[in-house]
Amino acid sequence: MKSTEIFKEIVETLEKVEGRIERLELLTPKDKEKAVRKIKEAKMNFLELSKESTVENEELADFFLKRAMILKTSTTDKNIEKIGKKSYMRSVDEILKFSRVAMYEFTDRIKEVLKGYRIYALGMMFFFMLCGVLPASFKVVTLFLLIPVLLSLWTLKKRRYLALMTVFILIPLPIIIGIMAIGNSVYTVTNPAILQEIAESMTKSLPFVKALFILTIVLGALEVALLSYATYMLYKHRHAFL
Repeated sequence: MKSTEIFKEIVETLEKVEGRIERLELLTPKDKEKAVRKIKEAKMNFLELSKESTVENEELADFFLKRAMILKTSTTDKNIEKIGKKSYMRSVDEILKFSRVAMYEFTDRIKEVLKGYRIYALGMMFFFMLCGVLPASFKVVTLFLLIPVLLSLWTLKKRRYLALMTVFILIPLPIIIGIMAIGNSVYTVTNPAILQEIAESMTKSLPFVKALFILTIVLGALEVALLSYATYMLYKHRHAFL
């Protein structure tokens, strides 16, 4: 495939960048060490892709090559003085980020990201179902989270980094509510007197109220398990997001 040949060219370009960094005088030893470490990781990622790439996308591969060439050109004291050290270090960060994203664009690893997305969507579905059987005060939480969750689902599928951060902010509350619902429901189901009191206050039969709390336990357990696993999956593959 043409893409794999381009990746080999990127690796050669980054090797030259690595050598040039060592000769720079404008960067501090600490900055040089940091830059070399990031270039080495980017180089290893592209080297791995040159051997394991299963997707052909010459246009995207060419884009990565152009960015690597720009970085090579920038890696001189004269050019760093012109663009600024901060700007140069950002370009090093950028090539590393591109190398990580490329690992998902050119291999079937993207399937793991999609799996995390589907698990997150399913977990949130069970959370909203759980809020539906909880007291009315929890329905306010549902209304409060509904739009942010829908927006996160839409942008997460587009692999936006901001969407990923939004997901990590949203997930804790549903998990906490799920754990609380499970704990309270287990306590209620195992205490017949409390269960009878609740049934009378709701003017519902005892079997119906017991079934409602058992349903709460099941929904809470599913929601907590799925959202916890989704958090793990999305964090593990966080480099797929730009």
